[in-house]
Amino acid sequence: MSNTVSSSGQYVRLRHIPSYSTPPEINRSIQDDVDCERPLRPRRKLRGRVVLTISLILNIVTVCILLFSTSPDYETLTYSPAMKASQVEQVVFSSAFGIERSPFQGEPSDANDKLWAGLYDFGITRISTEEARPMVNKTLPVADGQGGYIIQLAVFHQLHCLNMLRKGIYHGIDMSNTDDLMGIEHMDHCIDMLRQSIMCQSDISPTTFTRTSLGKPMQVVAEVAHTCRSFSKIQQWAWNRRIKGELDKNTVVTDDPLGWGTYTYSP
Repeated sequence: MSNTVSSSGQYVRLRHIPSYSTPPEINRSIQDDVDCERPLRPRRKLRGRVVLTISLILNIVTVCILLFSTSPDYETLTYSPAMKASQVEQVVFSSAFGIERSPFQGEPSDANDKLWAGLYDFGITRISTEEARPMVNKTLPVADGQGGYIIQLAVFHQLHCLNMLRKGIYHGIDMSNTDDLMGIEHMDHCIDMLRQSIMCQSDISPTTFTRTSLGKPMQVVAEVAHTCRSFSKIQQWAWNRRIKGELDKNTVVTDDPLGWGTYTYSP
């Protein structure tokens, strides 16, 4: 099976375009990103004025684009502190059949369980006050005395849900609902979270059709190019800001800079 259509009308394998068939790699040797609340270093006055002027101009241009662009991408944009790590790339999906099967597939094993966990096992993130301030939704401060606020990028929650469904398919779902992770209530939550996410992203990449030969019926070509955010870049961003150790879920912080420590929410 080939990937996409060339200008001559023949299908070609786009070997130069990345695929999600192989596990992404992140640099786990990085200890930490910058301290969440580190003060800015002093700059020379002239340099500071130049930087401030350029920044002001760029901010004005950005605001104008956001306000006056007719593109739906701008109209529906929701701020995320991970935006600076977001990099668009072209990716060819695998069909997940035959020789296109990935190491993430198959019955759960020590090997593929480790690959799945490695996609999101650092998914609780510490962000700075300034990164948190523009967020549409409030969140709680980290209660470890080091400052910052707690978030989890939605992609890691979604991958966790998909992993639980994968395990449930092979090992069985707890229909009595006594298991917090494998119980039917959690599985049903995961299914609907993924439904909402798929509909939200609404991938509009054209899936194409071909024949293996002229005498055969046409069939779907799964291995086509998609426009994606670079998962490895986002993964690295989250790893650099991961909250280490046990997360304190009980201490209430009452003196955080944004006053969000007493924030409560009940759906």
